[in-house]
Amino acid sequence: MSRPTIPALALLAVLTLPGCGKKDEEKPPSGERTKEPVPEVPKDAPKGPFAGFDFEAAASKWQGAWTIEGKAWKVEGEQLIVFDGQTEKTYEFAIYSPCQIAYTDAEAGMTTYTTFTFDGDKLYAGLGSAGTVVGDAIIGCMSGKTYVLRGSECLEWSEMFDDWKSEKADCKVEGEGAARKLVTPSGELPFVSEAALANQQMQGNVAAKHGDFAAAKAALGSGAP
Repeated sequence: MSRPTIPALALLAVLTLPGCGKKDEEKPPSGERTKEPVPEVPKDAPKGPFAGFDFEAAASKWQGAWTIEGKAWKVEGEQLIVFDGQTEKTYEFAIYSPCQIAYTDAEAGMTTYTTFTFDGDKLYAGLGSAGTVVGDAIIGCMSGKTYVLRGSECLEWSEMFDDWKSEKADCKVEGEGAARKLVTPSGELPFVSEAALANQQMQGNVAAKHGDFAAAKAALGSGAP
């Protein structure tokens, strides 16, 4: 008994019917994210903006009790407690960049950034511009921007949702000795030592280290640094 045949035109129609053959890939609604974005350049990667900077060592230097800009600070691990003379507030603490820390009010979902630089064990922190030298790079945090100068190449780095991007900028080092400074589109940043930079405003923001948090709080009442 012979097998019935399907006319050629009918067979073609079956093969070309919508939905036949390979299943179309499902597409997400317009504007919906299909996967989490990958950071362009991780900040601590070998070729990232802060290559060679030891974030753990910087965090270690911050540990302990301080008085900073009229407040008592206690940094313990990844926790920061700030006493303003009347009340205490607890934050999540992190080294954001070689010249900025970040502390987050988890309940309010708000993060604050403070500029800093260490000149040996001496800490400058607060309002103002600051910078540091990391290997062959000079890094400056100025006017909400981060400049990284390596040799003759200067990049202005910015970050959004941990995605670091850069664009070329015009930066250079001018002067010698006490007059040495980093010049950027955001202004000038003097060197206060071979490894630290701070503008005049920041030079007035020297943090004082204390034996414990109680001593830091007491220093507020006595008017001591």
